[in-house]
Amino acid sequence: MIRVYVLDDEKLVRRGIIGLIDWEKYGMEVVGDSGSSEEALAFLREKGADILFSDLEMPGLSGIPFLQEARRRFPRLQIVVLTMHQEFGLIQQALRIGILDYITKAQIEEENVTPFMMGVRKRYLETERHYLRQERKIETETVYVWELPDYAQAQDAARELVSQGTAHELLNEVSFLFSGTVGFDRLKRMAGRFDTERSALLEISQVRDVPYDRLENVLQSEGKQRLFEDRKPGCYCYAYSYPELQRERESSAKEEVMRLSLEMAFMARDDCYERGMERIKSAVLSAEERIAVFYHFNLHWSEFSGKDISRYFQETAHFLWWYQWREWFDEVRGRVLRSVEGTDTELAAMEEIHKAMNYIREHMDKDITLEELLRFTGMSKSHFSRKFKKITGKTFVTYLNDIRIESAKKYLLETKQPIYWIARQVGYGDEKYFRRIFRERIGDNPKQFRENNQK
Repeated sequence: MIRVYVLDDEKLVRRGIIGLIDWEKYGMEVVGDSGSSEEALAFLREKGADILFSDLEMPGLSGIPFLQEARRRFPRLQIVVLTMHQEFGLIQQALRIGILDYITKAQIEEENVTPFMMGVRKRYLETERHYLRQERKIETETVYVWELPDYAQAQDAARELVSQGTAHELLNEVSFLFSGTVGFDRLKRMAGRFDTERSALLEISQVRDVPYDRLENVLQSEGKQRLFEDRKPGCYCYAYSYPELQRERESSAKEEVMRLSLEMAFMARDDCYERGMERIKSAVLSAEERIAVFYHFNLHWSEFSGKDISRYFQETAHFLWWYQWREWFDEVRGRVLRSVEGTDTELAAMEEIHKAMNYIREHMDKDITLEELLRFTGMSKSHFSRKFKKITGKTFVTYLNDIRIESAKKYLLETKQPIYWIARQVGYGDEKYFRRIFRERIGDNPKQFRENNQK
């Protein structure tokens, strides 16, 4: 259990803090409390504690000087500051000293105390592991790392490891480290009883004399990226050497991923597609960045693929590994290729039409003319009109109006802006003309549409 000491000069407040927090829920217990810094320092000297929850304003030694003194005397002691208000000046000074976190006393009475306390626990354990691992090095040639998808499953796994007497260490809250002397087959059987689609069991070789912290850092960076790339359906066990994970590899930037995936050659030619997919796979993106970047890819090709872009987030929400994204990319590409079959000359013309379609989307608030698009694509009027109609199924004017009306519908439903403002945003300088075009396509005027479709 993490041992907690509570310091606040107001006894009722102190009792309230102790009583309102379910300490056991966070693996903590209150081992003492007092209303003066002198009593707190004496207790910490004689009996010790792991975390000090401390008010900043008390009689005697208090505030920043008290925190500095406590950290000087007890370097391993972690501190959470209790404040009555968001005293940003003092809080900034306290953070520079190295406190774990801070919370207002009002927040303790609110429901959001749980994520705060879980965060305190996580940071305490991370800091404690750092202290314990300073200058410690791995003593075996091979180690195993079991990564669980979330804290709840990690807790279940920890209980099973303890019940079976399997020696292990925590790398972080959801990862366990095992010496190479532990039987791998035994670990594999145990890991197989958990969520194998989202968890992984890794064998890391050539790690003798590697500092623990360095191994953890490598696993959190290159290790996660390699696992993302290498993961295969139904396989949760992977082997890497430490030097292999340390080796720097060329990676793609987010901007390069966007540029590659939006080119017609990327979609139309197998060699360009395979090279591009290798670059995209190795791009160092967070899960959130990946979803955002690939959304733009989906949107860009939606006219050709026919995919319903409103389903994108639902479609990709469960994706964790590259193989899932690769299958999704292949499906989008297959749809696009079926719609643009033809010679290289035909593909080149379609690429120009595609550029024109994106130009229309990006500049729909301006007065776009057919002549402007002809200059932009370098195509003749008859050639452009024929190819545009073939790809979109619409004339340029119809396509432009449809894009504008769809955008106007979003403004009507998602904002409270007046009709004249929305008309200008989607490229209609004349509000009456906008109302007429909107009614012709939707059946209602803009006001009726907004009233009938408000949630």
